[in-house]
Amino acid sequence: LLKQNLSNHKGIFLYFHRMEGNAMELYQLRQFAAVAKYENMTRAAESLNVAQPAVSKTIRNLESELGAELFERTGKGLRRTEQGDILLRYARTILEAERDARGEIEESLHRTGGLCICALSCAERISEILAGFSAEYGNLDLRISSTPEGSDLLLDSAVSRDEVPAGAVLLYDEEMCVAVPEGHRYADRESVSLTELADDPFIALSNSQSFRQISEHIFRSAGMEMHAAIECDSAALQIRLLSCGMGVALVASGEWRQVCEDAGVRLLHIKDAQCRRYIYVQTLGRFRTQSIRAFTAYLERYFAQMA
Repeated sequence: LLKQNLSNHKGIFLYFHRMEGNAMELYQLRQFAAVAKYENMTRAAESLNVAQPAVSKTIRNLESELGAELFERTGKGLRRTEQGDILLRYARTILEAERDARGEIEESLHRTGGLCICALSCAERISEILAGFSAEYGNLDLRISSTPEGSDLLLDSAVSRDEVPAGAVLLYDEEMCVAVPEGHRYADRESVSLTELADDPFIALSNSQSFRQISEHIFRSAGMEMHAAIECDSAALQIRLLSCGMGVALVASGEWRQVCEDAGVRLLHIKDAQCRRYIYVQTLGRFRTQSIRAFTAYLERYFAQMA
């Protein structure tokens, strides 16, 4: 089945499995793909929950088998070579096909397969979403991942409709606002310019690359650069810091409206920037299992209720 899924890449398997009698293993490709993503051995090892020396050895073995350097060592980390780019292109295809094969086999055996969801956006909603889905569909093996690699679905957001990936399902779009404590000098206003807040400490979330990218886009559209005075790893901590008057923050209005009313925080419209985010779900493999179809449909219903 895996070979059939790669029929458009004739000779790949023969090449990988006949290199001077060596067999390239899937775990090697997973480790290589992680290093290619992070361009750092230590971070790649942490993402895979394996020891860093093991990852370094895998890369050395691959380079030895292929007779080519896959990465250039730089002062800031690693950078893929031309040969590394070639291997990464095929590695992604093989790993995706392997994941699809497992999903299709589970489906063919009439078992309810598990579901791994990478939630780069809507972290504060995900527990409610999972609880609601489980209540409707029963006790399904649901896992949350911080990286798309190895995940079945990606829940993420973009700065515009045009940035939503092809094939993804657009679920919801919402306004991005500025959250300020009730005692803030602009708390009694309906809207504010980011330039008016240039001297206020900005409280940013450090655990969401997606949210950071949207925040940076909003600041750029206002002709400013984003400089975070305080970084925290959860919205709950961000709310506490705001309530204590430690600064201001960019937040998603849909997620924060009720929370802010309870925490003594005001949401203000932003006057001088493009301030919306577009939430979407994307299937990461080619085979859409029954669980993937059911969860996607549930997400569409969940966000439709918020419109």
